[in-house]
Amino acid sequence: MLAILTLIFVLGGQTGPSLSKFENRVSADPENLKIAADYRQAVIASGDYDRAIKFFEALDKHQGAGPHAALSLGLAYIDKIPAVGSFRRISLGNNATAALTRSIQREPSDVAYSIRGMVNLRFEKGFFHRTPQGVADLEAAMRLASTHPDRKYVVTIYLALGDGYWRLKQRDKARETWQAGRARFPNEERLRMRLTSPDNVVSDTLSHELDASVRVDTSLRELFAD
Repeated sequence: MLAILTLIFVLGGQTGPSLSKFENRVSADPENLKIAADYRQAVIASGDYDRAIKFFEALDKHQGAGPHAALSLGLAYIDKIPAVGSFRRISLGNNATAALTRSIQREPSDVAYSIRGMVNLRFEKGFFHRTPQGVADLEAAMRLASTHPDRKYVVTIYLALGDGYWRLKQRDKARETWQAGRARFPNEERLRMRLTSPDNVVSDTLSHELDASVRVDTSLRELFAD
């Protein structure tokens, strides 16, 4: 939140013109996830989610569009999910999944698989049972991340994959996954909490964190930290 407020201050609070400047930068380099992420954070601050979605939809439709154009579109859909009602969230979640699938088809990556997996974990109510698909995506992300297991953002794959196993009632497997993550990222508080808390606390925590109405951090800051 501080980063978003700082961004608005630097840009003088002129949201419309500022977003246009960002869009010019993203259009010039649509595969640059950092520029696209900064733009989306400004959009979140402005609340103009549809503008970002339309913008990334246009980029994704360009001939020769790359995997990151589709990934950024998927994240733009995700950004809007907490701002709408429960019925609309389902549609946005499906749109996000479709965009992330296009990203994977263009170029499989641990980032795209992990984000699609996390979306699937958040839609496990009523007639929707997408945790198995989410776990499959996160397992694929983990395999792809095996070539760079110590990159900071990989911790989110350990967390989410363990969360998926927990939801599938494979608790031993969940703990093994979180423990493996903690061996690589010993200072990660979220892993420590999952490994040291009573089962009911872990379940309550995951119930909150995997609620589609709860905003998730889509800044990709852990990716850029590497």
